[in-house]
Amino acid sequence: MKIEMGESLFYSWLRHVKECQVVQTNWKASPQWQLKHEDELADLMMSTEKFFFQKYGYQIYKKNSSLLQLIHQGECDALGIALQDNGIHTYAVDVAFHEAGLNYGSRQETVMAVIKKSLRTAMCLYGYLDTKQAEIVFASPKINPAILAELISCYKDINTLLQERGFSFSVRIIANEEFNDSVLKPILLISEGVSDTSELFLRSYQMYRMFSEGFAPAQKP
Repeated sequence: MKIEMGESLFYSWLRHVKECQVVQTNWKASPQWQLKHEDELADLMMSTEKFFFQKYGYQIYKKNSSLLQLIHQGECDALGIALQDNGIHTYAVDVAFHEAGLNYGSRQETVMAVIKKSLRTAMCLYGYLDTKQAEIVFASPKINPAILAELISCYKDINTLLQERGFSFSVRIIANEEFNDSVLKPILLISEGVSDTSELFLRSYQMYRMFSEGFAPAQKP
């Protein structure tokens, strides 16, 4: 199974920063699972589609003919569950690393794609884990400020829409400096104490550190 570096980073982040005892990358619904709350989810799909079209002109589900098609196409890059004294905490993360900045096409197409990912994750969590409470994150180390500003506005709407329907999901963006401060730096700080060979991001960083001290680029002749 292919694991991308961003997924490996958030696998480690969920384990060591969010202290999740259970973490899975590339989490996807099995066709054998029974989807719960189907009527409620279909209504959520219809109402969010109507809202974002009326307010922004977005057709966020234009390539999906039904709720089941939408959900079966979904995949969460990293899912974590933390069992703590005050209850069970669920985290769902989608991460995108585009070297030139987040890009799924035009600015509108990029924003619509991100909105769709997070709403679909919320539907999957409710439909298959039967939970209305989770932290849902879309993360990217580099997002153009204009796109990020539009996403932040849309995510405020997403949280409001979900809260109005009785959900306690916290849906948010982690990007740019916050990505560095909240995700990358905390992971690098704890890297020396982790020796699990399955954590590819941390192992690659540890290898880099082995040779980085005193490293000088070769001079061109």
